[in-house]
Amino acid sequence: METHTSLIKAEIRSLFDTAIGISIKDTAKAIELTEKALFKSQRIKEKNEIHADGLNLVSMLHRKNREIGTAKNMADRALKLSEEIKYEKGVYDAKYNIAKALLNQHKLSEAIPHLLDASVGYKKMNELLPHGKALCLIGNIYEEFQDFKNALNTYQYALEVSQQTQNQTLEFYCYLYLANLFLQLEKSVKAVTYIGKCIELNKALENDEDLAKVYFVNGKIQLKSRKYEAATESFLKASELFFDKNDFVSGVEAQEKLASTYLAQDKTDQAIETLNSVIQKSEKFQLNSVLFNTHYMLYQIYKETNVTKALEELERYVELKGEHDKKFINSVVNSYSVLSRIEDSEKEAEKEQELASIIEKKNSEMDSFFYRVSHDLKGPIASLLGLSDLAKRDVSDTKALHYLKMYENQIKRLNMIVMELINITELNYREIKRTDINFYEIIDNCITAYTYLPNFDSIVFKIEVQSNLTFSSEWYIVNTILQNLIENSIKYLDKNKEESTVHITVYGTKTDIHIEVKDNGQGIDKEHQGKIFDMFYRANNSAQGTGLGLFILKRAVERLHGEIKLESTPGIGTTFNISLPKNI
Repeated sequence: METHTSLIKAEIRSLFDTAIGISIKDTAKAIELTEKALFKSQRIKEKNEIHADGLNLVSMLHRKNREIGTAKNMADRALKLSEEIKYEKGVYDAKYNIAKALLNQHKLSEAIPHLLDASVGYKKMNELLPHGKALCLIGNIYEEFQDFKNALNTYQYALEVSQQTQNQTLEFYCYLYLANLFLQLEKSVKAVTYIGKCIELNKALENDEDLAKVYFVNGKIQLKSRKYEAATESFLKASELFFDKNDFVSGVEAQEKLASTYLAQDKTDQAIETLNSVIQKSEKFQLNSVLFNTHYMLYQIYKETNVTKALEELERYVELKGEHDKKFINSVVNSYSVLSRIEDSEKEAEKEQELASIIEKKNSEMDSFFYRVSHDLKGPIASLLGLSDLAKRDVSDTKALHYLKMYENQIKRLNMIVMELINITELNYREIKRTDINFYEIIDNCITAYTYLPNFDSIVFKIEVQSNLTFSSEWYIVNTILQNLIENSIKYLDKNKEESTVHITVYGTKTDIHIEVKDNGQGIDKEHQGKIFDMFYRANNSAQGTGLGLFILKRAVERLHGEIKLESTPGIGTTFNISLPKNI
């Protein structure tokens, strides 16, 4: 019986090897062979490593075939089985496959914990090749967040691993990523050097899918160097190969770059035709990052010849760019939060100190990057507002002025978001320096700061601060808490009521300070109450806002290790109760 089982396992392993061998040329056939092997594995009664390896292999092949949902499902099954049978390598393979599938779905914050687990696990097991592949994905995420320094360090580390393992495929991808990175860093000579190494390696690998990526990056280098004919040829070849392999996302990105090349050569008709094709495909595959660039290029084309069409394209660009920036910022924040949660759980479980220190470092780097991005956006936004003001002075057409007003409102909204994001990072960076808190003074200053808001004069403020109350804390954070509570009450007053009231009460117990802000405003529906502290969430659109105020409030309260309680009834009003410990 044991001999029979050994023969079945040998046959299954042989099918796995054959599937891997033909997957470069015929992914569908490779999937068929792997599924045949999995069917044979059912003859082995006890689930073991071969079943997990089969599920991980078929997950990888389905992902290669752009069947991401199926790939994720197979990887989830592989993870569950590997954990049940305590198969360590199977667990890390499954986590790596899950991360790859999630990255294909642009779910970065969900992918990060799986990817970190896989990378650290592979290194611990001395599985250097998959460790190197995981490092490349981590580098991709850094690059996505424009954290080029850490992306460079990660790719170079992965390159060292590829040379240790003498794996040409991993080495090829390291060179490819480095070429693209150096191009973004305006270091064309290094980019050319690395893409040259890619081309040499690809001759040995003979992989059309890899060749498409070489053409694409090489085309970007040629475009940067103003070698337009060579760039055109590279982008045409890249898009053709990508579409042949059903890699529609990369194919559309290659066509977008092709349009840029036509535009650089003043081939306007070809550029417009290509851009319209890109728009159709981008809308079909929901590629917003490509879409807003495409509409901006069309705006550049039409602004000299067709003002109405140009303004339509500009309006669409501003709308899509705003959506993209919001998702990008949200992705950074979510990834930061995921990394923080991982750090906490790892400390609680007392896992390896190495992993804990890595995550702590990544948290700090992510926060630093977030802070820099917010500050870097302030200058361009100020310039855009200035240009908008200048444009309004020179334009008399009513429709054009309407579009300019829409444009200006979007920029002002983005400016509000950036200022509040800076507030968030200030909360994270600021060292807590305890000073005596004068609640009367802070409340008075906060109320005075919002006299410009609509309907402010119709509100009656009632302030009660417990006499002889002493509290020592970080002034900036306490001010942020009161500021956001008061602003929220003013913005969401109920215009149908004869008198609007905001009642602010501060009192102390033996262990805590309580801040209560009660209003008779619009109130919040029950269905929204669990979401109002989420980033960018707005329960209604009756007032202008960024959806960040209550998110900042929650961050500030958590920074002082406090708690928030909410009671609200639509049409009656809302009460926020904040409790802050006196000793932290």
